[in-house]
Amino acid sequence: MSSIVIQRSVTFINGETPAKLTIKDIDLDKCYNDNEIVVKVHSAALNPVDLLVHHSANRHVVSSGLKTYGRDYAGIIVKKGRKVDPKFQVGDKINGQITHLYGEQGSVSNYLVVNPAQNASIGFMNDFGYLDFDIKTHYNEYDLNASYPLVFGTAYMVLFNNGQHWNTNSKILVHGASTAVSQCLIQIAKKHLNVGTVVGICNSKSFEYNKKAGFDHLIAYDEPEYLEKVQALVKDPFKGEKFDLIFDSVGTSQYFPIIDEILKPRNENSIYTTIAGNDKLKYEGGLLDYARRLPFSYYLNSFNPWRKFNYVLTMLGPKSEYMELASLMIHKKQFIPPLDSVYKLDDFQKALDKLNSNKAKGKVIIRIVDE
Repeated sequence: MSSIVIQRSVTFINGETPAKLTIKDIDLDKCYNDNEIVVKVHSAALNPVDLLVHHSANRHVVSSGLKTYGRDYAGIIVKKGRKVDPKFQVGDKINGQITHLYGEQGSVSNYLVVNPAQNASIGFMNDFGYLDFDIKTHYNEYDLNASYPLVFGTAYMVLFNNGQHWNTNSKILVHGASTAVSQCLIQIAKKHLNVGTVVGICNSKSFEYNKKAGFDHLIAYDEPEYLEKVQALVKDPFKGEKFDLIFDSVGTSQYFPIIDEILKPRNENSIYTTIAGNDKLKYEGGLLDYARRLPFSYYLNSFNPWRKFNYVLTMLGPKSEYMELASLMIHKKQFIPPLDSVYKLDDFQKALDKLNSNKAKGKVIIRIVDE
């Protein structure tokens, strides 16, 4: 019986070439080694980093080979190397996220080769049976499990990676409350860590969306004097109690002039952390634009001995801990994945356009296997 299958992947060559659907034959018996598994991917989620990486691919720097979209995935193990941890077996339904830069292996592909020892952010699919009927009829189990690993993991790093201790007296300010990472963070903070107060900064049109997510207070950045409203919140009703954490998920430096008034002193292990730098990210600028803008402010704010606050750039790494916490919260019916829309693989460009529009509220899913 032939082991040759057709692999369909969303690929690009460099920043000047569009994304396209590439089709090729692969041999399922020969495409993996002893330390790898082959996953038949059913669903994959897009992330802003996918657009940043594509736009950054300078043709004079990167190779002329195909690069593949995607990091989050959910699917079924169809092949397994003899040295792979025995907890993974052919037929298992798994999800996770792979870390790569211009890799030939991306998750927006119907077959993905993964080394579980090198990609620790991998787990077994969870049952989301407790979700609302409308969600379950629109998204299947693979869509739901592909939607959260990267954004949940990033939120986990923000909350757990800086040695902060959380309780009912803790206070967090989230700039960009509507992003998928922030939607995961509010759920971890309120439902798992019992953080007392989480304040969200968002567009005034997103208030209802973010009220449902669990934010205790919302302030609109598109209305006049929103920074003054943050200051007023600290004075009353917080009675002068400042924030333990300020998390920026979209890119801003507007809080720096008033940081002393709203963030606890540096010696109390308060943190200002960002995943986007000090300016709003522009996808078309790519990683090179991000890298050009980031270094000076990052090093100045992080290592300057006279800095007034602890500044951290949060980066996601391959960790099993956040997949384990996600599974725990799902088992306890405490987590609702942030979802925006789902597209068939043949409609991948519509999915990319939705992500690029900056109007997606939640994850954009590409359904590889349409059942």
